[in-house]
Amino acid sequence: MIKKVCSVAILLVLAMAGMAQSEVKKLDRSKKFYAYWGWNRSSYTKSDIRVFGDDHDITLSDVEANDLQSKFDLKTYFFVTRISIPQTNLKVGYYLNEKYSVAAGFDHMKYKIVNGQTVKVSGTINRDGSPFNGNYDNQDVVITNEFLRYNHTDGLNYVFGEINRHDEWLDLAQSKLRISSEVGVGIALLRPRTDVVFLSRKGPNVYHNAGYGVNAKVGVNLLLFNHISIMSELKPGYINMQHIQATAKKDGHASQHFGFLQYNILLGATFGIK
Repeated sequence: MIKKVCSVAILLVLAMAGMAQSEVKKLDRSKKFYAYWGWNRSSYTKSDIRVFGDDHDITLSDVEANDLQSKFDLKTYFFVTRISIPQTNLKVGYYLNEKYSVAAGFDHMKYKIVNGQTVKVSGTINRDGSPFNGNYDNQDVVITNEFLRYNHTDGLNYVFGEINRHDEWLDLAQSKLRISSEVGVGIALLRPRTDVVFLSRKGPNVYHNAGYGVNAKVGVNLLLFNHISIMSELKPGYINMQHIQATAKKDGHASQHFGFLQYNILLGATFGIK
C-alpha cells in the first residue's frame, strides 16, 4: 500500500512540473521550523556479510534480507509508550529561505535476513566442538538459526542530516491546501542494535556506531492551512557498516554494505507561519 501511495505521489510531482509556477502565491517559510513523524517500509539489495573473530572468519555472499514492519493496530502505532516499535521516522528542520531547508533526524528501519536461504560461504571456522568447523571455498550453506542468526531488528538506525529544496506547485481553496515537491540529499551515522547468534554464541545486541550512509530523496508535501503537512517520500541510499558488534568479544565483528530504498509516509507541522 505504501509503495502505491509513494508511486502516485512521485507521478504527481512530475505532472506538476509542467505547470506554470508564476500563478502560485508563494508562502514565506523563511526562518521557520518544521517537524515530522512517520512510518517506513524498506527494501534492501543483496549483501556480502563478513563475520570474523578469534576462531572464525567467513564471508556469506549475496545474502537476501527484508524489513520487519509491525502489524497495524492503534496501540502499537499511536500509544506513546509503544510508538518506537514500528519502523518509524523522525526529523526536525529549519527553512533557510523560501527554497531551501536543513534537517536532522532518525530513521528506525529494520533488517532481517531470510532464514532458510542457501548462500555461498568462504573462509574458516575453528570452534571447539562445532559441527560447522572447516575451510569453506565458495560452498553452499543453508542459513539456519543453528548456524547464524543475524538481524538489525532492534534498529537499523539511520541518524542523518540533510539539505532539501522545496518548490510550490499548487495553491488551492484560498491557501487551505498547498502542494509542493521536496528533493534533497543526506549523510548519516549508522547506530544499530544487531541481534547476532553465531554457532550458538550470542552477541551483545547493544547500540553502537557501525558505519555511515548516504541518500537522496524526493517527496510530495500536502500542506493544510499553512501549518499541517502530509508527506509522501521515496528515499534511496547506500549503507556501509564495517564495524558491527557481532560477538561479545572485542576482536569479533561483522561488516557489510548494501543499497536501500525507503517508502515513507510522514505527518508534520510548520511553526511560525502567519
